[in-house]
Amino acid sequence: MSAASAEHVGARRAGTSRGLAAWLIVLVAVLAAGVGVWIYQYIRGLQITHMRDNVIWGLYIITFMYLVGLSAGGLIVASSGRLFGVERFKPIVRLAVLEATVAIAMAAVMILPDLGRVDRVLNLFIHPHFLSPMIWDVTVILIYLVLSLTYVWLYTRRDLAARGSWLALGTRDTSEAARARDERTTYRLAWVALPAAVLVHSITAWIFGLQISRGFWYSSIMPPLFVTSALVSGLALVIILALVVRRFERISFDNGLVSYLGGMLAVFVAVEGFLVFCEVLAGYYPGVTTDASRQLFTGRYGPGFLGVEVTAGLIVPFILMAFASLRRRPAIVALASVLALIGIYAHRGNLIVIGLGKAPIQLAPGTPLGTPQASGSDFAMSSVYFPSGYEIVIVAGMFALAALLFTIGVWVLPLKEKGHGAGGLSG
Repeated sequence: MSAASAEHVGARRAGTSRGLAAWLIVLVAVLAAGVGVWIYQYIRGLQITHMRDNVIWGLYIITFMYLVGLSAGGLIVASSGRLFGVERFKPIVRLAVLEATVAIAMAAVMILPDLGRVDRVLNLFIHPHFLSPMIWDVTVILIYLVLSLTYVWLYTRRDLAARGSWLALGTRDTSEAARARDERTTYRLAWVALPAAVLVHSITAWIFGLQISRGFWYSSIMPPLFVTSALVSGLALVIILALVVRRFERISFDNGLVSYLGGMLAVFVAVEGFLVFCEVLAGYYPGVTTDASRQLFTGRYGPGFLGVEVTAGLIVPFILMAFASLRRRPAIVALASVLALIGIYAHRGNLIVIGLGKAPIQLAPGTPLGTPQASGSDFAMSSVYFPSGYEIVIVAGMFALAALLFTIGVWVLPLKEKGHGAGGLSG
């Protein structure tokens, strides 16, 4: 290597190190703010949020559902490629599994701010009610987290052992025979991981779909709709992360894979759009129109559905990815992925706020909202929810923690498969 080339590489690494340090400082600052506000919420109670007797779930549960979907979608993509021998997925499998692990870990943490008495969370395990879908969800999430961590470790332990890392947990054999055994093990584990990923989001869907008192939720279409939206958001996030991490040379793949993933995203978005249409048609058909369904198109929630979820989150990404010429441009694929992520988050929000906005039993004077209404009363038959600043800061802190964990994972773990180069941010 010439002196000029060495100097260029050194300058690039120094720039990367400074950028990484700034990124970590920002994440830690946002995380600290989130933790501080969470402590304040614990002292003052959930009254500082905008959740009330009508809208009992808000931004925390919306984000919880979103994170479960991101995790399930990422692991479904990784496991499907492993099970069905899609070799072109190989460069991003470890990245997808890492994303799924961080997302499900953060989903478990995201439940805690929604609890007014976090100190009583152990009661879920001490006094479980096994007919409750919530217990099913907590159980499968914990099992899924252990499964994801095992998956990550199996994929990377031989390379970690070659580095002499303690994360190899005593593994020393780095021979080809040992790697072949791990290949067979991950293949078998994929048979468990794939149905587990589908199940974890299906159970989350059953929490809503089995509530007969909530007509907007009570539908058998909830599980397939949740799984499809998980595929959209999980794949979209994997695409974005893969493109970012590739810029730092932690993984390597050609733009042909980007185009292929963009095509998959178009298919998943189309299926998601069809299921959303079926859901809306059933609730908005002339003669059976419900107030909840009407809110999707009118009122204060209308822009969130028609503008963000449908137009920005479904129609635009599908159009962008429907053309092969556009899929060959990574920047366009990244844009479609970002829009799809925003659309799925809006879908989660619409599901919560519209489903809970109206009291199941309409009896005057309504349910207490905690704030005076235009009528001068603190009671109302329905309410409109928008998260408070406290809720937004806490959720921002949780996303910062997720980004911090993922960044550390990229830094520490060898994400490149053998034959694609070595991993690690140290270069």
